Amino acid sequence: MSLLYYRVFNDIFDLFRRRSAVRKQRRDELLQEQQRRSTAHQFAQGSIQMQRMERCKNCCKSFTTFIFSRVGLCLLVVAYAFGGGIVFQSLEANAENAKTNKVQQHLDITVEKLFLYSMNSTVLYPSKWMDEAKLILEQYQIGIVQQTKRGSQGERMTDDAKQWTFPEAILYAITVITTIGYGHITCQTPYGKIMTMIYAIFGIPLMLLCLANIGSTMADAFRFIYCNICCSYCNMVKKRRNLRALQSVELSHNTTSSSSIGPTNNPNSLQSPSSHLEQPAATNVVEFVDNLSIDYRKVTIPISVTLSLLSSYLILGAVLFSEWENWNFLDGAYFCFVTLATIGLGDLVPGKSITSTQVEGKLIICALYVLLGLSLMAMCFNLMQEEVRAKFRRLGNKLGIIDDPNYW
Repeated sequence: MSLLYYRVFNDIFDLFRRRSAVRKQRRDELLQEQQRRSTAHQFAQGSIQMQRMERCKNCCKSFTTFIFSRVGLCLLVVAYAFGGGIVFQSLEANAENAKTNKVQQHLDITVEKLFLYSMNSTVLYPSKWMDEAKLILEQYQIGIVQQTKRGSQGERMTDDAKQWTFPEAILYAITVITTIGYGHITCQTPYGKIMTMIYAIFGIPLMLLCLANIGSTMADAFRFIYCNICCSYCNMVKKRRNLRALQSVELSHNTTSSSSIGPTNNPNSLQSPSSHLEQPAATNVVEFVDNLSIDYRKVTIPISVTLSLLSSYLILGAVLFSEWENWNFLDGAYFCFVTLATIGLGDLVPGKSITSTQVEGKLIICALYVLLGLSLMAMCFNLMQEEVRAKFRRLGNKLGIIDDPNYW
């Protein structure tokens, strides 16, 4: 009986042990499956993040390549100037309004003093009233001079009289990054002065890089136009001259070769080789001369042409600004020269005279004139530098100093 109980309990124990082993096996399989899924999920997330990082790197590379291209640099300079105009206007407009209000209050106080003195006087003696009015006006004059030294110009609060308008702020930003610095408008707040220094530190190298790229591009374009349009007749004459010279040399060469052949009994045998030689020779000469196309990249522009181009642009600006501002031609030419030479004295600035109208449009056109003029100056300096190098190279070849004509 005890043996039977032992077998029954043993069977029950084996059954529970098998069930626990099966459960443990299932639990292990589930854990392994969860680990596989989590690993696959992490791998998928890692691959997605790697793809995103790769796309981000490619986008950054493409954006950097575009920014440092010629078109990208021009757009970056324009955006930098517009951004600077927005920042400077937001920093200085409120200070200008407060200063103009202070000047207007000083004028109102002076008028009130004169009125009160006149009303309180029972008898107005001209000499006494004039002396008192002179004292009051002298005090007003001292206050106006002090405000003028601090940057105020005494205008009333109208939209045309405000200094820190958006076109004026853009012109100020351009004069900062081009190192012109007219000085007709300056920052008065501490934040504006700090922003001017930071803006110039990053803007001046950007502007110089942009002018260098634009100057080289404009120089290539002008060289192509000069070579294919202005010098087309000269190139055609040179080709004709080279064609005649090569034909004469080929003809003399053929005559010499035909005379060197000994006489034969058959006269037709002399004519057939020469007739076969002359036609290909003439064809080869024409093809050779046609292939003598001038590479415009190796053409140098005379200095007189570049100086004429600069003078024409200067005269155009002088006529334009003298008509707008009622200046004489000398003042217009003086302003354009001082501007394009980045001297920027600031004694003559468009839109600052009392009789000026359409001030914002004039300021925008002045900014465009400055940018285009500086690019033209960079182009002309590039062309003149190449012309001077070519002349010194030819002089060195003649003197025997330079053996290689492509040394420079």
